[in-house]
Amino acid sequence: MAISHYRDQLRKIKELGPVDSIKVDVDGTLVFLRPVDESEETVHLMTEWRNKYGHVFRTKFKATEDKTRKYIRNQIMNNPDRILFMIILKNQKIGHIGVFNYDEINNTAEIDNVLRGVRNNSPGLMEKVTKSVIRWMFEDLKLSKVLLKVSSDLYKAINLYERCHMLTVRTIPCKRVFTEDGWRWEETLLQTESDFGERYINTMEITKESYLLYEKMFK
Repeated sequence: MAISHYRDQLRKIKELGPVDSIKVDVDGTLVFLRPVDESEETVHLMTEWRNKYGHVFRTKFKATEDKTRKYIRNQIMNNPDRILFMIILKNQKIGHIGVFNYDEINNTAEIDNVLRGVRNNSPGLMEKVTKSVIRWMFEDLKLSKVLLKVSSDLYKAINLYERCHMLTVRTIPCKRVFTEDGWRWEETLLQTESDFGERYINTMEITKESYLLYEKMFK
């Protein structure tokens, strides 16, 4: 079954621990993707990035290292359907990118948690990292389609994904729902022509066929 293959591939990588799993060549400099761990360094960096770049996420709250540690353990490491990679450049953790939300019926999964937490002089790095993850999802996870969701006002992010040959296939209105320590954006339905969303989420995708075509064209 497809879901068994998907979970087996993620499990095998997680069982190896924080070792380099995907290698990316960025203009002659090697960048590595390594499964997230619970080290003090990782927890500290992810907490810092979550607070600094909270506007790119669909939930807003004050991150703490304790919350981050529990998130890594419960939502990532102990979740058979999800994986998060730290992006390693010159032995420095500079961001992360993940995969989750496998759909067995359509054999799809989503790219998740794309974030560059440390800025440096490596233009095009996130584009090549994202393309490498897409390649891994098609070639290793054997998916039929790769999806992601991004807020429609995050223009730089959308431009990045378009350079990875992903297309916007739908735009969904959202409303802000307040929680005890912040808020979250929830998808909603507009009831009348005068209704409007407080924010909009773009669903973007690339199919296996499109991926193979672009690989052939730009090889």
